[in-house]
Amino acid sequence: MFALRFSVVRLVLILVLAGTLLAPQISQAQEQPMADKIRVSVVAGAMQDTMSRLVEKYQQANPGVTVTLELEPEGGAFQALIAAGNQPDLIITSFGPMLGTLAEQKAAVVLDDLPGAAELFERLLPAALQKLYGHYYYVPVGIDITLMIYNKALFEEAGLDPNDPPTTWDEFLAAIAAIDALPPRENGDEVYGTVFWNEALQWGGWYWNMLQPIYLNANQGRCQLLNNLATDIIFDREECELDKFFEFVKAAQQYAPPTMEKNFFGRNIGTWLQYGYSWEPNLQSAAGQPMVIGEDVGVAPVPVPNEGDTSFTTLGGRAMMILKTTPEREARAWHFLQFLMEDENNYQFITELGYLPALLSLQDDPYFQQPARQPFVQLLEHGYVPEQFATAERAASALQGVYYQVVVEGSIPLEDAVAAAAKAAREAIQS
Repeated sequence: MFALRFSVVRLVLILVLAGTLLAPQISQAQEQPMADKIRVSVVAGAMQDTMSRLVEKYQQANPGVTVTLELEPEGGAFQALIAAGNQPDLIITSFGPMLGTLAEQKAAVVLDDLPGAAELFERLLPAALQKLYGHYYYVPVGIDITLMIYNKALFEEAGLDPNDPPTTWDEFLAAIAAIDALPPRENGDEVYGTVFWNEALQWGGWYWNMLQPIYLNANQGRCQLLNNLATDIIFDREECELDKFFEFVKAAQQYAPPTMEKNFFGRNIGTWLQYGYSWEPNLQSAAGQPMVIGEDVGVAPVPVPNEGDTSFTTLGGRAMMILKTTPEREARAWHFLQFLMEDENNYQFITELGYLPALLSLQDDPYFQQPARQPFVQLLEHGYVPEQFATAERAASALQGVYYQVVVEGSIPLEDAVAAAAKAAREAIQS
């Protein structure tokens, strides 16, 4: 009898142990109490509409939880809200130095060790991830990249092969010179070989995202602007080839209007080296009728200095960051962020808003295999996220100020460009 009772006890213990091992594991996120209300900052317009639909879906799956959307403050600066203790729990904002500023100020939550973080980061395009001060602070929710588009009709009119775009700097300069020589249009508009967004040089360091592919091509991805600690610039080093960057853009500017008042979509400009995937809606409002990629618009990598060089691009887009509040609110914000990065939900976000996938699993989706989208997807592996440290904004803005003087005004000689840019950037960083 004793032996039987002992065996029964042993059997019960074994079954309990087995049940413990086989039962679904409760994640730390589920163990961590989560708030039933959070606030999420979004950009007004289409993003607000898309996020409203995703919030409704999340709330249906999580009864009793309220997610409130609010608009991003002007300029994307959250410091005033943080100082007042009124910051949102989750922000969906642009890639850029604001992310680094919030990380430096310790206003953002470190994501590295959150439950499920390692698994999420493994699902993401490695090039879209950038550690700030040694940690991950953001998750890329949608990506934009920069490449070259060109007007096939103007290529043909100038005697160029519309199906064979220039791949090197010399080929590019020859092509835009030929297009620039075309006569004015019937409405009197001049024809230009290319265009740069020169008025944006004064609008902050974000514009460096659009210039950087040319700089990366010049140095073949060896340099960005800052050292690894973001304490000093490196672009004045010989291997960074900033002098070649200045030489090329100055040569190209002579075939471009002074500003982008007359832009590519007016059909009188041959090429644009700064076209991003998120600009696709602008094709619909082109002069006369919509422009179609693959038909009257060609897409190609940004030209490189020499044949055989790699063409690089800049990864822009939108990133999600959790701001520090309370443990319960931070846990709920992380739960909602993970929901937004589920394949189905992220697909809705990026296709409705015109972004490329940061999730590796979505890059092979039929939607992104379409011929008009493939050139963008193929360039993702050669993308760089511009430096997002707090000092990067000041360094880029200073560099752009010198760019205007060298390339647009011509008030600084080309041979003095690198030294002038380095001096201005170091003064900006130290101020």
